[in-house]
Parts: sequence; C-alpha cells; structure tokens
Amino acid sequence: MLPKKRYAYQTDMPYAREPLKSIYVAQRMFTTLVMVLWWAVKYAVLPRSYRPRPSWSIKCCISVNFTRRIYRVTELAGVTWGTRNPDKECNTRSLKHTRFEWIDPIPEDLRTGIIADPQVPFKRVGCFIWPKERPKIIPARAGGSSTHSGDDLMDGGEFEEAAGDVPLIGIFLHGGGYCHMSGHEKAPTSQIPARLMKDKVFTEIHAVEYRLLQHAPFPAAVQDAAAVYAHIVRRHQRHHSGTSSSSRLNSDAPPEDDEAKRKLGESVDYLSADRKDHQAQARHKKENDAIHEHVAEVTANLNCKIVLIGDSAGGNLVLALARWIRDEGLLPPPDGLLLLSPSCDPSHAFPEAPSCYIPRPHADTDYLVDTPEPRALLQRTFLGHNPIETMHSPYVSPASSRVLAAFYGEAFASSVADLTISQLDDNQRRFLRNMASAPATPVPSTPVLGSSQPNLVLGPPEAASEDQGRSPTSLARPVIASPRGLSLFTEFPRTCVVLGDAERLEREVMRLVGAMERDGVDVHTIWVQDAPHDVLQMMWWDERVRDHVWGQVEEWVRKI
Repeated sequence: MLPKKRYAYQTDMPYAREPLKSIYVAQRMFTTLVMVLWWAVKYAVLPRSYRPRPSWSIKCCISVNFTRRIYRVTELAGVTWGTRNPDKECNTRSLKHTRFEWIDPIPEDLRTGIIADPQVPFKRVGCFIWPKERPKIIPARAGGSSTHSGDDLMDGGEFEEAAGDVPLIGIFLHGGGYCHMSGHEKAPTSQIPARLMKDKVFTEIHAVEYRLLQHAPFPAAVQDAAAVYAHIVRRHQRHHSGTSSSSRLNSDAPPEDDEAKRKLGESVDYLSADRKDHQAQARHKKENDAIHEHVAEVTANLNCKIVLIGDSAGGNLVLALARWIRDEGLLPPPDGLLLLSPSCDPSHAFPEAPSCYIPRPHADTDYLVDTPEPRALLQRTFLGHNPIETMHSPYVSPASSRVLAAFYGEAFASSVADLTISQLDDNQRRFLRNMASAPATPVPSTPVLGSSQPNLVLGPPEAASEDQGRSPTSLARPVIASPRGLSLFTEFPRTCVVLGDAERLEREVMRLVGAMERDGVDVHTIWVQDAPHDVLQMMWWDERVRDHVWGQVEEWVRKI
C-alpha cells in the first residue's frame, strides 16, 4: 500500500519522490515477476544442492527470493505494507472475525517510568478483538459502551456465571519493523491470532493497533501496548464492595498467600559483582518485597491469564512491555511471553564505526535485507527526539552485546555472541545458568556530536548513582541497568521462543535466550529447521512444517 502522506524519514530515500517512486516500484515489480519464472526453471532443473537449503521446495525458494526483492522497495522508496491510520475509526461492518474497540489512554496513575515522555502524548488505542462475538466468560463493559474508563472495575458478578473457568487472553503485537502492518484482521500478520483462535487456544485475543514510527516515536508503541494491558487487568480485576481502586489497584489478598509472598521476596536474584554497598542491597530488597506484596495481592483477585504475543518487531515490543511491567511494579506480570522470531537488537544498525559493521548471517536463506544505512534511518526515526544512545537501552535492544556486557561482563557476552539454536542443548543451558557475572567497569559513552542530551552510561546498576541522577527507567537521564538491583531478565515470565536456523536474526535471538537462561527464566525454544524469518506468517511456506510448529506452540500455551 502506497502511503498517501510523505513522512519526514522518507526525505533521504533516493526513490521516495514522485514520479521516481512510481517508476521504481513498477520496474521492481516487473523485474521480480520475470525473476520468478527464472527461479522456477532454475530450481526445477538443478539438483537440490543448488537450492538455498536442500530441504526447500521450489515454492519455498521462490517465496524467499521474491519477498527479499520486494522488501528492497521499502528501503529505497519508503513504501509501507498493510498499514492503517491508528487514529481512524474502523468500519465494523467490514470485519468478519473481529470486533473493533477503542481503549482509553493509560490512566494517569500508571504513567510512570519509560512511558512517561512529555513529548509523546498518551492517546486512545484501537483494538481488533478476536472473536467477533464476546465470549460469555469475558465481562461486559459498563453500559455496553465501546469506550471505557480505567476506573470502571467489574464487581465480579459475571465471573460467577463461569465459576472455576479462567479465561486465557492474548495481547497480540504485530511485526513489521515498526513501519509496516496493522492489527486489522486482513493484515498478513493476523494469520497468527487467526490460527490461535481457530484452534481454540485462547478465549480472546486483542490485536493492538499501536502507533508506528511514521506516526509517533518511541515510547509511543509501548504506551499503547501498556494501555491495552492495563485495560484488560482492570476489566478482570474483582472489585469488592466498599473497596475503591488506588494507584496500585489495591484489593484484598487471602491470608494463605503470605507464605508465598515471603518466598517470592527471598527468591530475588540480584546482580552480584562484589557488591559492597549493603545499604543499597537492603533498600533494594525492601523495595522489591513491597512490590512483590502488592503484585501478589492484585494477582490473587485477577480472574484471567494473559499471554503477550509478538512476531518480529512485535516481539521487541512484547519485551519492552514486559520490562515496563516488571520495572514499575504497578500491574501484575503476564503469565507468559510468546516470541515469534523477535527482533531484539536494533542497535546492530549503529556500529561504533562503519568499518565495525558485521552483516547478520544467512543472507542467502532469509528474505530480510541488511543494508545498514536504510535500517539506521528507520531506527533513527523510531527514536525520534531521543538520543541515539537510547538505542542501547534494554527497552530497545535487550540482546545487544553492549547491554549483555554491562550486566554480565565481556566473557558472557562473548560466549553467546555466536551461539546458534542447534548448539543450545541441556549442557549449554546449564553452562549459561551457572556462569558467573563480571559486569563491565562503568565507562561513560562517547558524546554524540550535536546532541545536548546526556548519553547512556555503560555499566551495572551501581553505575547509576543518586548523585548522577540517572535511572534505568528514564529517557532523559538513562543508564544501562535495571531498577532495584535486578538483573536484565530477573522475574520475567515463562517464555516461548520460535526461531528458524536460516533467518538473519538467529544470533541476536540466541543472545536473548542465553541472557534469559542466565537469569533463570523458564525459556522454551522451538527450533524450526531451515526456516526463514517469522515463518508462521509466511503463507507460501510448507504447510506441514508450519502445522508442526503450531502444534508445539499450542502445547506450550495450554500448559499455562
């Protein structure tokens, strides 16, 4: 879909202006169709050993090569695919499988941490909700209105109709590099929620129409995802008579949870690297205990389970949302993360020097392009007014080598730098979990020329002293760290990662898995042999392979 509006980031693209844009797109499409005929003949005549992967069918070979050539149009002409205006009303009559609802902006009492940016306004968020008819187990909104106030909690009456049943709700954040696709049911990425609902894995799935980079910079997407998450939590929160909601969603917790809360407080995994500041440790433990107590109370009165689902850039957004939930401690954590080929190191487009750029692997077997200049332009637009150093924030690039070195040390970062999914066996998992941390010495980053904003400080949590006024949850004065002495992925929920060994993101996703294993996260990896990026949304791929992967994904979800 050609954008009707020419956005600022397209100014430096060589074919973004008309009539060059139409001419370039037309010739690219024509030559690609000619190439399809050539590929069909080539792979039909030559032995299988000449194919990108011998196991690939002719259809698989053509689909990857075709998609790669078309994606080049995005870099040079700024064409976006399958997008829609997130502020626009949706014609509900055109929806066959979903219903559209507006979610109010996240309540003011939750506007803290990384999402609190005065230059990025909070807005209402559109949601395409599967299925079209609301299940009876899902509480209705007060008055049947399509708008909702964050303070309208349900009194629990509707929960009695389905006593003993707990709905499993998914929040789907679509992929597309933060510049393509939509939550609309007709978007290509909507195959994912459509399949999960078809197989009756979830009670309901909310596909979020979050703001793409052409509409608003970071942290707009996180704001929108957080608004939907808070809406679901408050809608399913039992609201007892005589109790009013507070900034922390206070509710009564049963006394039998006291022991569980005590054990939870004792299980905090602190980033230990010869800590000498015992007062800081005591303060961190006290803060964590208070948050654990609050979260346990809220979770005890939450009548649903929530799984965050994201593919590609949507997986990156899932990780950012889960981090915000953990760091702020205002909402209960999700019950699981389903990451499908997640993008977790956008900072790869910003090497320290052009000569240091290392192309991502599997260039011949994946459709993702890896040209650094156009990718850097898109990532810079995604950051907006934020300094370039924000690209190394754990909220943006949680699997970058710089972030891993800051938390665990150079030895760990090097040990997972070239880790592949085929190498991840039980012995490797034990090695990652038992490897000692030796965080990097805090060294201020190189100043960014022409930037008046402070740079990101490299180092473990203790690098951010109160005198510096820096915070890991601040955009204005950030630091590569986690709050309250936590490690990078401490207290993250159970996670399922789907990854192909022929995709360009294999190395960075495996760094993510390695860091999660190091911090004790329950990580389940699904290895899709010879598969390119985000194979579950590739309509032309081998359906037998996709069905097998879907079976493993659904088995993991049902265990929740």
